[in-house]
Amino acid sequence: MAESLPIAEIAHAMRGRTRLRIAGRRGDAVFFASVATGLSTIAGVRKVLVRPLTASVLIQHDRSLERIIAAAQEARLFRLANPSTTPRLIKAYKIDPKMVVGLVLGGLAIWRLTEGKILPHAVTLAWYAANLAGLLSDHDVADGHE
Repeated sequence: MAESLPIAEIAHAMRGRTRLRIAGRRGDAVFFASVATGLSTIAGVRKVLVRPLTASVLIQHDRSLERIIAAAQEARLFRLANPSTTPRLIKAYKIDPKMVVGLVLGGLAIWRLTEGKILPHAVTLAWYAANLAGLLSDHDVADGHE
């Protein structure tokens, strides 16, 4: 019975966001509209975006992917191509804005050095970069020297 369902493959998955491909139904707008409606009724699904032309289903969810896939199969929407393989989740990394600005300032300092603009441009940029990267102690920053 489950063999007659369209086959979905996990294109990529990370915590709270999964993209499926249902290549066998590519271009079938009616089918993908029904998948969007059906998935939207499953507990833990926040948002569903479908693209029939690319056979893509993007699911934003609060619940485990396994439960959502099981509920989708129970609702006869689709089945997973190989349910025994769990996707490797991509870790979400936090980006420290101070470090990004520090890296940009460090890059600008190097650029100014290559142009021969050592004082005050390169030194000032390098000092700000080191300060943001945490390479200078609070004492160095407060007094301007040791």
